[in-house]
Parts: sequence; C-alpha cells; structure tokens
Amino acid sequence: MIDHASVVSNDATSAIEVVVARDPDGPTEIQVFIDGFPRTITEYHVDPGAGWTWTDWTRARDHNLANASPAARAALRQVYANPPGGEYISDRGGASWLDDTEVDGAESCRNQECD
Repeated sequence: MIDHASVVSNDATSAIEVVVARDPDGPTEIQVFIDGFPRTITEYHVDPGAGWTWTDWTRARDHNLANASPAARAALRQVYANPPGGEYISDRGGASWLDDTEVDGAESCRNQECD
C-alpha cells in the first residue's frame, strides 16, 4: 500500500486531473492535466496478473526503479515489496520481492538501456 501521507504537494492549489482509458486486452492510455494543461507523464504500470515470469518481472521492476524519480521510486518500492496478485508471477520460487538484484540492476540501468 502506498503511504500517501509521505507525498507532499509543492502547490496545494493546483488542480490535477487524470484520465485513464484501460483496454482489458491492450494498453492503458493515461492523460494528465495540471490546471487544465496537458502534461507529459511516465507511467509505471505494476500488473502481476499480466503473465510475467520471474525473470521478466525483475527486469521490468529494475528498469522502472532505475528510471523513476526519487519520490516515484519510493512509491514503486512500496508496491513492489508486496505486489497485489503476485502469486500469478511464475517461476519466482522463494525469492524476495525486492531482492539484491534490483539495487545493483537499478544502478546499472542508469547508463544503459535495460529493456
């Protein structure tokens, strides 16, 4: 669960609107507007039920953690620590959700492509 109390807004008067169009068999389209103006966003979609293998899951997790801002990384770490629906990820074995791989992998992804 994300600790929303730790998220502090720099401008409490800004109106933030989010439009999400989700195709159950396709991509999710997200649009964000701040004070009525569209903004470019980066989406970090954590969906354990999408048919991941453990290897693919950790690769995507490490890539997301490496590219997220510090605030987004903190929120992502909370989600990745115990993802809802995690039982659907195959070949995990007894690995920890946040194993040492994501720390080293996140640092190495900063200077190279990790996709």
